[in-house]
Amino acid sequence: MRMRRWLYSALIAVPLVFVIAGPVLARAAPAERATPFGPSEWSPLGTDRLGRDVLAAALTGGQTFLLTGLLTVLGAYLVGFLIGMAAAAAPRVWLDDLLMRPIDVLLCIPSLLIIMVAALRGRGSAVVIACAIGLALVAPIARFVRAAAAGVVHGPVMDALRMQGQSRSFRYGSYAAREISRPLAADFGVRFTAAIYFLASANFLGLGFDTTSTDWAVSVAANKDALLIAPWSVVLPGALIVLLVVGTNLLVDDLLADPRAVAAGDLRRAGGHG
Repeated sequence: MRMRRWLYSALIAVPLVFVIAGPVLARAAPAERATPFGPSEWSPLGTDRLGRDVLAAALTGGQTFLLTGLLTVLGAYLVGFLIGMAAAAAPRVWLDDLLMRPIDVLLCIPSLLIIMVAALRGRGSAVVIACAIGLALVAPIARFVRAAAAGVVHGPVMDALRMQGQSRSFRYGSYAAREISRPLAADFGVRFTAAIYFLASANFLGLGFDTTSTDWAVSVAANKDALLIAPWSVVLPGALIVLLVVGTNLLVDDLLADPRAVAAGDLRRAGGHG
């Protein structure tokens, strides 16, 4: 199990090194631009469509991409958690319906359609697109939180805390949130992957950041026509996105695996070897 975690951590570490140390390392790259999709004097990966070194562009293109994805998911989870928890704790059915029926309607609208409409209305603003991605994520998050919290907020422990006079903030913000923290953490990894997917899709469709940006998703979209003559201009930023998404999902799933299930699996394997 430890080997798996080291492997998953290594997958995430590669794009994180680009994000954290990339801007510093890229300072050594020459400021002058070379021939588009040609060789580069700074690295063996060549240049992109604007004549920038591919490695230098990748070193500087991860911060905006990662921060936008993380902030989008955090904002969506804050809103979705409040709606889902309020619906799960609703004392009346009509109040639950009042909170969740708009969420059901939002779930029926394709997420990319929401993002495209927002991008067109916001004239390609990265902030508007990030808000649209967050809006698309709120509905499934609220549904998940409501389902995860329903059994907790109506359970005997919650009734006992209520009879003891514990405050509402303690019952829901401390006890209930702690009880559902494991499934929520696993779901957060899934939603982060979805945010990265939507963010990359918006950029790939030309709806996101400035097309001259070094953002990883923008680089994939902008250089895709030269995949055969300058493959690294597409492969490197694309691989960094894949490593970030796959590594995050695998690591979160492994860290949040049920200890009892892991122990049972270890016993079965030990018995098989015996």
